[in-house]
Amino acid sequence: MFEEIIQKCILQVRRECSFFGSLMLFAQIETTKKLPTAATDGRSIFFNEEFLSSLSSKEQNALMLHEVLHMALLHVTRRQSRDPHIWNIAADIVVNDLIERNTSFPLPEGAITDRRFQDKSVEYIYEALLKSNKKYKLVINDILQAEESKNSDEDTNLSEPLSQEEADEIESFWKDKMEILKNSSEHKLSNGKGSLPAGIEQEISTILEPEVDWRHALWKYVGKTPADFDDLDRRFIYKGLYLESLLTEAVEVSVCIDTSGSVSDELLMQFAGELKGILRSYPNVKCSLFFADTDLAGPYEIDRIEQMPKAIGRGGTSFVPFFDYLKKNGEENSLLGNNKLSIYFTDGYGDFPKQEPNNPTMWLVCKDGLETNGFPFGEVVRISTETGW
Repeated sequence: MFEEIIQKCILQVRRECSFFGSLMLFAQIETTKKLPTAATDGRSIFFNEEFLSSLSSKEQNALMLHEVLHMALLHVTRRQSRDPHIWNIAADIVVNDLIERNTSFPLPEGAITDRRFQDKSVEYIYEALLKSNKKYKLVINDILQAEESKNSDEDTNLSEPLSQEEADEIESFWKDKMEILKNSSEHKLSNGKGSLPAGIEQEISTILEPEVDWRHALWKYVGKTPADFDDLDRRFIYKGLYLESLLTEAVEVSVCIDTSGSVSDELLMQFAGELKGILRSYPNVKCSLFFADTDLAGPYEIDRIEQMPKAIGRGGTSFVPFFDYLKKNGEENSLLGNNKLSIYFTDGYGDFPKQEPNNPTMWLVCKDGLETNGFPFGEVVRISTETGW
């Protein structure tokens, strides 16, 4: 009976949305009596067979797709240390929107939707919910947490905590499947035979966004010569007219560290270590350090110092004070300036200045931070898991 329901759901979902139906083929689905309804732990999807059988065919389709999307969009592994309840609400808003926009399947009574967050990442929605006064009632807490899925009674344990190796394997598995289906859909689209579901492309981009070694990117960025940041006439390079000045002219770097609470002390220490290494290696680099949440502290001169100033703050986040300071104090590049850079170390959730600064800006952003297209300016570097983020 259970197998028949699963196969029927997959066929019906594929008829309405081939991308989602194909995605369902990769999910591991199990029955359990340890849950009243349904849930996923990232490895598998669990259904209470009695509950599933009580639903109409279209309701079964919606529920099955809901859980598969939680798995495929990595809502278990992306949660990290965030509040489980609020995270589940944010994740439900994402998957329910995808179901509503791409199928005719009815969402269950009480399902959470909010069109204000259409095409926003789960991380973005989570941050917005933390600041919102609006209350949502979570009908089914269906994203299992390792600690919550374990129970003092061994007979009721549904799953074991995910190891880091397992989490990495899960992420790699679903990223691979997403990329395959995306490429297949794009090929069909080029032949006029299909398209990606509405809203899924942004989700795929968030998941598949290539990660880089942030240390390498940081060194490369700060080590650029002034010519790398300007439209200088390359015709004069071979004449040696300014090569000497490029090698000797000081590069001024203004570094701002987000201390709103989203950047851990461990990551701050890693960043500080790389920054000090850069200063020792590039004698022409001068660095000023700032700390910011909604207010700005600094500048602190850290030109080859041995100890970083202590971080100040732990409130909300606004990027405006830092860029305002640079502009008011003449530290922002003029259009003809060529040797002043800005680096902002953050998760990206905050208020941006309305006007783009003239000086080049690098955003060092944690893995689950704001999606790249949410940054109105600058170069965004996503921190790789191999290097601590």
